[in-house]
Amino acid sequence: MYAEGGVANFWTGWGPNVARNSIINAAELASYDQYKEMMIKNGILKDGIMCHIVCASLAGFNAVCVGSPVDVLKTRLMNAPKGTYNGPLDCVMKTFREGGVGAFYKGFGPNLGRLASFNVVCFLAFEQVKKAFE
Repeated sequence: MYAEGGVANFWTGWGPNVARNSIINAAELASYDQYKEMMIKNGILKDGIMCHIVCASLAGFNAVCVGSPVDVLKTRLMNAPKGTYNGPLDCVMKTFREGGVGAFYKGFGPNLGRLASFNVVCFLAFEQVKKAFE
């Protein structure tokens, strides 16, 4: 990478990556707490491991729904040869022209599997640590 573009080449795509992570993390964190509150308040699940697994999985689903378009754009921008796109908006327009709205959700299934399983591990660990400090 250094030989092709110097030190700056190591930061290729940092902007879209930060946007993607911010959106996905916000969707996960906010929706997990909301799902957990709803499940417990409505008597659907009691506060416990099963509740945490279900809510973490649902939070992963929310994150993928909200984050997939940004994830697709991030990947396209980072992997495109120089000059392919004139910026993020150009990438959005070209992606839409090539595949419509569905193009922004390519890889939805594998991404959901990855994020849902990550959330289960992350939120289960979080809940256990929280429980230990109560």
